[in-house]
Amino acid sequence: MFLSFIKISMTYEERFLFAALLMGGTYMLFLAGSVWYSREELPIESNLHKIYRIFKVALGKRYEKYPTSPSGYYWKDSKRGRSYEYHEGVRLLPPVPCLLRWLDKAAILEAEDSRESLELQEKNEKLCTVKEVSDVKSLVPMFCLCLAFFGYSLLLATENTFFISQASNMRSNITTSHNDISFLVLITVITRDATRTICHIISCAIGHFKIFSCIDNVCNKKAAIARIGLGMVCAIICSLIAWQVEVGRLKVSTYEDRRNSTVALLPQFSALGITKGLIEGGIENLFHGHVAKSMWSFDDAYKELVIGSGKLMIIPLVLSIPSWFGDTLDSSRLDKFYLTLGILNAVFLLVFCFYSLKYAYKEVRPEDDPAIED
Repeated sequence: MFLSFIKISMTYEERFLFAALLMGGTYMLFLAGSVWYSREELPIESNLHKIYRIFKVALGKRYEKYPTSPSGYYWKDSKRGRSYEYHEGVRLLPPVPCLLRWLDKAAILEAEDSRESLELQEKNEKLCTVKEVSDVKSLVPMFCLCLAFFGYSLLLATENTFFISQASNMRSNITTSHNDISFLVLITVITRDATRTICHIISCAIGHFKIFSCIDNVCNKKAAIARIGLGMVCAIICSLIAWQVEVGRLKVSTYEDRRNSTVALLPQFSALGITKGLIEGGIENLFHGHVAKSMWSFDDAYKELVIGSGKLMIIPLVLSIPSWFGDTLDSSRLDKFYLTLGILNAVFLLVFCFYSLKYAYKEVRPEDDPAIED
C-alpha cells in the first residue's frame, strides 16, 4: 500500500531501495515488539493427530454396538452428562450427520473379560476419551456448513474477476482521474468495515443491557446465525443488482449517458461490502460459538476453505459454459451468470437455515454446558 505513494519519476533502483528499507524497518519493528509477546505452550499432541487417532480408533471399532447407558463410554475425568438416547443405544453430544455418527465408537469401552487397563488402551491409541470425541465432533457441522457458503464464495470470486471487468468496460464518471475501479473497491471496503462495526456495537449493546436471558455462548451463536442469514440475503440482492446492471449495459449504446457508466455499479459494490461485513464476522463468531476451544486453531483454515472453494470452482465453471463467457465482455452473457448466482445463493440460504437450525442452533460447547459444570 505504501508503494502507491512512490513517485512515478523514480527509477527502478530507487524503488527497489525504498521497498528494501521499508521491509527492513518493519522487520526490525517486529523484532523489537517480540519482547512483549504472550507465549503459549504448544499442546503435546496436535489437533490433526487427534482427529486422525479418533478416526482410526472408531474405524477399528466400527462393528461394536452402541452402549445402552452412558457408563459404556470412557469418560475419564469428565462429568457424565453429554449424551442422548438414539434408537437402541446412547450417543454422544454434539449430534452430527448420520455419516459420521460412528465417531462415538472411539470412546466405547471394551467388554469386561477383554479389557486392558484404560490408561494402557489410551496410550496405545485403542481408546479415546469422551471429551476428545466431542471436541472433534464439534468441527463436523461447521465443515458441513461449507456447502451452504458455496454461493457466497462464488460471489467473492466474481468480485475480483467479472465485477472488475464490468467496471473497466464502462465509462468512468465517478472520479475526475478516471480511477473508478479503485473507488468502487474502496466503497466495498468501507461498507464492509462499517457493517462489521455496526454489528459489533449492536452485540456489545445487547450484552451490556442483557436483553436476552440465556447462556452467553448460545446467544452469540443465535446472533451469528441470524447475521450470516442476513448476509446471504444481501448476497442474493447483490447478485440481482449485478444482473440488472449487466442487462442494462448490454441493451444501451456505449454513447448513452448514465446507464453505461460506472455510477450504475455503486449499489452493486455497496451490497457486496455489506454482504462481506455480515458473513465474514458471522462465520468467525459461529465457529467460536460452536467449536470446542481446543479446536480453535482451525479458525483461519476454515475461513480460507469457505472463501477459497469459490475461487477454485470459478475456473471450471467458466470452461464448462463457453456460451456464457466469450472472449470479450460484450460477447459474454454475464447477465445469465449473475441471475444464476442469485438463485444459487437463495438455494444455499435455505440449506444454511435448515442445517444450522438442526445441528448448530441449540447445541453448546462442552465447556459451556451447565449440566457438566462443577
